Order: sequence, then structure tokens, then C-alpha cells
Amino acid sequence: MSFCQFCGARLVGGPEDARGSAYGPAPSGPQHYAPPEAKPDARLVVIGQDGKPGRDYPLVDDQTDIGREEGNIVLPNDPYVGPRHARLTRRNGRFFVRDLESVNGVYVRLRATERLQNGDLVLIGLEVLRFEVVSDAEKGLSPAVERGTQIFGSPSAARHMRLCQRTVEGVTRDVYYPTRDEAVVGREQGDIVFTNDPFMSRRHAAITRDPNNGTFSLRDLGSSNGTYLAIRSERELAPGDHVRIGQHLFRLDVGRADGR
Repeated sequence: MSFCQFCGARLVGGPEDARGSAYGPAPSGPQHYAPPEAKPDARLVVIGQDGKPGRDYPLVDDQTDIGREEGNIVLPNDPYVGPRHARLTRRNGRFFVRDLESVNGVYVRLRATERLQNGDLVLIGLEVLRFEVVSDAEKGLSPAVERGTQIFGSPSAARHMRLCQRTVEGVTRDVYYPTRDEAVVGREQGDIVFTNDPFMSRRHAAITRDPNNGTFSLRDLGSSNGTYLAIRSERELAPGDHVRIGQHLFRLDVGRADGR
């Protein structure tokens, strides 16, 4: 047949020719078919103490809960992880982490300088330090007097902040009052030194006070293991970010199913 018996279209190559089928003439011009978009390949990778990647957990759902007893990722042997500790959410290709009111919080490694707020928890090496702003009432302390005699001691110095060392016993062990606008924490050098911490760098991190507005900030000084800050609310994660949950350190890897 040279023409379609239903619509009259010219048949070029017979009934088997796709351009001359009984369903009408073929569209003109080259045809382009968009391949299906590759599904993002996202996973949490456990990083060992030696810095090498270990087990990984694929993030196949838009919501992934992590806990010691409940959730999509269960860590039954980590006593510092809460029953349902944290939630990772994917929205429009972006990832967010939230602390589910856990006892020990969720820590994210700093990529840049971060603003500090009163009560923030900072993880430097193995040390968990609670940052507190000294109140105006404490700043105005006058020389102490006992039985009409002033107390003899070290000269007073301006105090604007303190770092309280949080221990596994649940109590504060040491309290540090930096007297300068910048306090360096390290294993060998700095205003606050932890000589027995093998995971702390020589000069690890710095807390700085802006004298113009009285705000405080935290930055990493190029340490080997990074400086971590406990999140206050939902926090967006970028590919490659490190998240500390209990004794587990995770890295967020995001790629494509085709390996790119």
C-alpha cells in the first residue's frame, strides 16, 4: 500500500516503516529523547579513628533516623547514642540534620568561622567544652573583704567568657576564664592547653571576642581532626560534611548513581 487507508498519508517503506504507519505521518526533523535523570547517590560513611572510611549507610529515603534502639540506622553498641538520636532529611536535593532532643547532642565539623552563643557545646579533640558568656553581675565584682581586710591574691583581670570542661561523669571538672579577646586551645600551645589529648593539634582552635559588639566566634586553626560545634536547631549539610553522633563520626557523601 502506498497510502494509508485511514488518513491518506503516504507510506514510504510499507507497513513496517515507522514513518508510514497506519497512525499517521512521521514528525519531521530529528527526534531527541532525554534520558532519565540519574538518581542522586547519597550515603553516610563511618570514618574511623585513623581517618579511613568504613561502613556506609545508603540514604534511600527522604528521612533517615539514627539511634541506638530505633531508626533506619541503628547503632546498638554506642552507649552515647540516644534511643532515637538524630534525623537526616532530604528536601529538593539538599540535606538537613536535626537533633531529636538527645542527651549528648549532634556535632558538625566547622567549615568556616561560626558565631558562638551562650551555652554552646564545642568538641575539640576529646574535650567537650561548654561556652558561657560572663554576666554583667560577675564582671562587676569588687575586691573581696573578710573581717574588714581585703583578700590578698592574684591581680583581677577582665572576664568576658568561660569554658567549662564537661566530663563523662556528668559534672564540670575545670573552668577556664580567658582574659584576652582571643583564646587559643591546643595540645602544646595556647591559652588553654590539654597536653594529654592525642586527638588535639598543637594549636587547634580559637575563640575570639569582638570588642565592638561583644559577640564571640569559633574557628579552627587548621587542625588535623577538626573542630566541632553542637547544632542548636536544624542544620543544613553540604557534601563532605562530618557529623559526630555519639562515638560515631559520619561523612555525608553525595554523588550520582552513574558514579559522577
